[in-house]
Order: sequence, then C-alpha cells, then structure tokens
Amino acid sequence: MSELTLSDLGTRPKWRTFTEADNGLAWSVSPGEWTVLGERPEGEVVDLTSVRAMFRLTGDRSADLLGKICGLDLGDDVFPDGSSARTLVAGVTTELVRDDELEVPSYLILPSRSFGRYLIDVLRDAGQEFGMV
Repeated sequence: MSELTLSDLGTRPKWRTFTEADNGLAWSVSPGEWTVLGERPEGEVVDLTSVRAMFRLTGDRSADLLGKICGLDLGDDVFPDGSSARTLVAGVTTELVRDDELEVPSYLILPSRSFGRYLIDVLRDAGQEFGMV
C-alpha cells in the first residue's frame, strides 16, 4: 500500500485555452474551454498560474480522504484516471483531476488561489486519520 502524500504544485504553469490542446496534461470541465498544465499552448490563452492554487494528493487512500470532504463518487469505475470535474471540496469550488502516478491513485486539486491556505489546512486535517505525510 502506498503512503498518502500531499504536495503543493501552485507554481506549475496553468493555462486556459479555447481550442483543444494536445501538449501537456489537459482537461475540460466547461464546454469549449480546456485547462493545460506545462508549456503555453498555441492560440488564445489565459495564464491561470497566479489565479489557481494546485495540490496533488497521492496514495491508495486518497479517494477515501477526498470522500470525507467532497461529494463526488471517486470510485475507479465512475472517476477513472484521466477524469475531471468541477465540484465542491470542503465547500470550495474546485477543479478535480484524476492523474494517477505509476498506477497509484493521484488527484490534482485546483481551487482559486484565495482559498488555497484554507483547503490545504482542511486536507491536512482530514489526512491525519489516514496517516498522510
């Protein structure tokens, strides 16, 4: 069983684009809009790096932890690797992306930066039950 970890990836470049991007990790939670991590995509984009915080929650119990503070069904059959949604996490509107690492469940959590400190504190508190490091 893999240990549960929480990482702050807030400085990683994040872009909103209005044409489907094929470079980097990309997902869509709104029609006609995609979020892209990594290199700046071609075309019209909006830089979200300073607008969105980003955390990575990784480990076999990550869905259990998120289940305490998020109403989504994160079961493998409903929210498999590559899935994304806009949802509430601890009452904060957040983009949630399943991005497994080496077959270990992993979630990117992207709230508005103004809620970043609150959300990381909630995740740390909820993670104590699961031995999060």
